[in-house]
Amino acid sequence: MTTPFSESHQQRVEESWRAELAGGLTTITVFVVALAHLLGGSRWLLLDMVAATFLVPLVLIDLRERRLPDRLTLGGFAVVLALVGAQGAISGDFAPLVGALGGAAATAGVLLVLHLASPSGMGFGDVKLGLLLGVLVGVRSVGLVLPALLIAGGLGALAGLVQVVRRRRRDVTLPFGPFLVAGTVLAVVITGH
Repeated sequence: MTTPFSESHQQRVEESWRAELAGGLTTITVFVVALAHLLGGSRWLLLDMVAATFLVPLVLIDLRERRLPDRLTLGGFAVVLALVGAQGAISGDFAPLVGALGGAAATAGVLLVLHLASPSGMGFGDVKLGLLLGVLVGVRSVGLVLPALLIAGGLGALAGLVQVVRRRRRDVTLPFGPFLVAGTVLAVVITGH
């Protein structure tokens, strides 16, 4: 028999473990991003490191709870867009800001159409995540929006197929946020941007 105290204690231990895992994964991800930039020499090091601090928790939350909190999706969008804007103000080159806005609009726009077509298939959190991810691809090239979305869709479809076969059921649903993040990262890495 368990007491309320033991359940509460167990819940605190689980929450503490999850927070430590999220913090550790975020730290490792930021380190890997920094290392990749140092080896590849990209001008978007700070932007990608800051974005990673939002994206890792978003992926973990979406996998666990199937939701993408506004404070991370919209907060991340605002912070990374402000960084791009600040860089433009310092350098006098606003082309990356224009690209970031175009990428955000295009990515979120495509995801919004999918959400409106099938609200149960694509959550509105994914649309808001599209703003953040669109900035990351748009500063490099608005032309990366379509490859990022296609890779995300392909990865999601493949994972869904694996789950259908594994569970022997066709009514399988998956959180799409992790696939959107993976598609964005792979599109940037594959194209060398």
